[in-house]
Amino acid sequence: MANYFASSKRQLLKTIHAWIGIVGGAFLCVVALTGSVIVFRTEIDSATIPKSASVSSSVGLDAAALEVSNFRPESRIRRVRLPGKPGDPYIFQVESSGKRTERIVSDASTGRVLGTLPSGWVDWMVDLHRNLLAGKTGRATVGAFGVVLFVLSATGLLLWLSGARNWRAWISIPRRGSTLRFNFELHRVSGLWAYCFLAVISFTGVGLAYPDTFRQAIQSLTRTSPIVRAPRIDADSLRSLDEYLRIGRSAMPDGVATELRLPAPGKGPVDLRFYREGDLQPAGNHVYLNPATAAVVAIDRVADRPIGARFLAALSPIHYGEFGGVAIKVVWGLLGLTPLLLFATGLIAWWRPAKRKPGEPASEHTGIEEGLLARW
Repeated sequence: MANYFASSKRQLLKTIHAWIGIVGGAFLCVVALTGSVIVFRTEIDSATIPKSASVSSSVGLDAAALEVSNFRPESRIRRVRLPGKPGDPYIFQVESSGKRTERIVSDASTGRVLGTLPSGWVDWMVDLHRNLLAGKTGRATVGAFGVVLFVLSATGLLLWLSGARNWRAWISIPRRGSTLRFNFELHRVSGLWAYCFLAVISFTGVGLAYPDTFRQAIQSLTRTSPIVRAPRIDADSLRSLDEYLRIGRSAMPDGVATELRLPAPGKGPVDLRFYREGDLQPAGNHVYLNPATAAVVAIDRVADRPIGARFLAALSPIHYGEFGGVAIKVVWGLLGLTPLLLFATGLIAWWRPAKRKPGEPASEHTGIEEGLLARW
């Protein structure tokens, strides 16, 4: 009787694992492929950005902003990405009266406008990955497929744990046997090795797709608010951009200023963002300044936030591999392709399940004799 119930549970796991993978696999492949590409969006942008002509000096941000304003007189500056190293330019994001945004590259040594960065295919890939090109509805759908991926990872691991486990199965694929058996073994080993990665990526992806739900859950668990809000400031005038930089940097001397964000008139403070050593996020710390006076009104360090807020702040950098440099991004990009491999090998195993040869002993490596992903 116990064997019967164990077999029934295993059969149920097979059914759940197979049909969720079949129905959601194609969409997961799209999300996975685009995710592996946009992990490198910063590097792709950097490869297309013209470098400054000289690295011996740096022109003030105000002088560069004046050149940008002359280049696009009908637009207003909303953001400035600051040079990360000598030779990098300023990148201004400007907004026209029709809410159209554009990125303008400015030589950090001379202030001269070098050109514009087209939105191009990378932004299209980002929108496809995050929203399936369908706005908030698409974002919710992507979050649902994150749940699907998490369930697939969990049921795949449970299937292996519920069978006759052979720990050598983690590192070996039998060389002998049919092509179909090799396909199944490749599916199993790839799934086992990628389990932790897929579970983390799917979990963080769900958190990014449903941030309000995660905030409410964290608030219920920790009894503290995980929301860090910018202070409310009503000011219609702006000061010098160089003044914002000077005062903001003095307020967080242990950080590296990475981006300056300017508010719409009367819509909040100036936000100077920083990277501090040990951070996961490249720009997770904030110095908020009064737009009209440049006085510091608040300082927000990731390390000083409640644990729930730090947890939420870590979702995006972990999901997109924004820590550890290019090496981590390469690993994330390669592992991000795992769902494509698992979908292809799983579909083949479901469509043409391998059979155990007469006299072949049952083992973890021959667990497919019952058709792990067999059709029902």
